[in-house]
Amino acid sequence: MITLHHLSQSRSFRIVWLLEELKNEYGIDYQLVSHQRNQHSLAPDELQQIHPMGKAPILVDDALPSGEQALAESAVIIEYLLKFYDKNQLFSPKDDINSWRDYHFWLHFAEGSLMPPLVMKLILSKAVTKSPFFARPIVKQVKAGAEKMLLNANITKALSLLETHLTNRAYLVDERLTGADIMLYFSVLGAKKSQPAFHYPNINRWLALCESRFAFHQAVMVGGQAL
Repeated sequence: MITLHHLSQSRSFRIVWLLEELKNEYGIDYQLVSHQRNQHSLAPDELQQIHPMGKAPILVDDALPSGEQALAESAVIIEYLLKFYDKNQLFSPKDDINSWRDYHFWLHFAEGSLMPPLVMKLILSKAVTKSPFFARPIVKQVKAGAEKMLLNANITKALSLLETHLTNRAYLVDERLTGADIMLYFSVLGAKKSQPAFHYPNINRWLALCESRFAFHQAVMVGGQAL
């Protein structure tokens, strides 16, 4: 039995989506355990009883040895599920060097390049709203300076690279949905929601293609919106 510990509007949406894809293709069943955020909008302490990191997603697979059944980190979980449950390699890269390179680049690009500046922008925004009123103007200046000097440029660079890669491509790798698309979707959606103007036609087309999949709609029904 596979159990996914899920937190709504979080990275764990990726795993719900992948599990729904695997369920449709292979009949793989899983149990979804939804957790509620605490008063600070963070993952609840109860998740630490399942995995020391205490963050969603956490995948528990009874097929693993006792005491080692909990897996954390989205990319690790995606690679695990595809290695052991994607028997026909429908969502895995082709067995050639170009597919391997592109797949693993975009898989790790999601959290390695795109998410860090997005998370920093979110942290700075929260710092502004939670700071005392007399300190708020200073915090706002720090936020604006960090965004201008570093964060916005890095986000634009990452999105521009993705926009170029998606020219004449439906998906990221091999012209079919893979774990890399599922991993990157959440990060790109976060980038789109953080910007008042999002002028990336290839990325928008890719997002719409991902969202048109039946398993994606199933994931939304059982786990809620990604963001």
